[in-house]
Amino acid sequence: MAVAVCALAIATPAAAQARRPPARPPRAPRVPRVELGIGAGFAGGLTLGQRDAALLSNNATGSPFRLFSTDTRLAPAALVEGRVGYRVTSHLTVEGLLTVGRPDLTSSLSADTENAPAVEATSRLTEYVITGGAIWRLATSPRRRWTPFVSGGAGVARHVHEGQTLIESGVDGYVGGGLIYPIGSRRAGVSRAGLRVDARLHMLNGGVAEGAGVSPRGVVTGSVFMTF
Repeated sequence: MAVAVCALAIATPAAAQARRPPARPPRAPRVPRVELGIGAGFAGGLTLGQRDAALLSNNATGSPFRLFSTDTRLAPAALVEGRVGYRVTSHLTVEGLLTVGRPDLTSSLSADTENAPAVEATSRLTEYVITGGAIWRLATSPRRRWTPFVSGGAGVARHVHEGQTLIESGVDGYVGGGLIYPIGSRRAGVSRAGLRVDARLHMLNGGVAEGAGVSPRGVVTGSVFMTF
């Protein structure tokens, strides 16, 4: 009887161990995909061209009668930007971008028909540019400290004159590139925070550039970002 009891005691843990389900493999860490960034930068100026203020004449040729000429330009200005992105793959991120600046719009009046002296009229604009686009990382190795990328997108530019006396809208597209520098810890090979430098060529059609065709303009920004 003692031998039987000992055998039963030994067999019971072995049977319980045999019924224990196999251990599940550990889950892979979740990859951070949502990126929020904020930064500031500088936008170059725009030359919007020369125009004549003219009246219809009653001469035989029907040529217009010029009252005066204007030369209009948009001055360079500082700007702030906010960005939200979603990392689709290790290379591709889609993003939306909002930039806000306050450039001066200056018009020089000259060649007055009554020989009045040339004058300049300046007003302050508030410029909102909302675009959607994407960036493509040219390298994704976690050993790289600086990651180059190219970018592109399009959206809407809105120009609000002082006192909201006039609001103009145009189409804004851009191409560019830059560098990303990760800081802090990484999870699943993706940095949770970092620095980003962008250089973009914006092409404005309409808005304050109405009638001037597609007007190119350079923009340089630096920003910090967090991923979640």
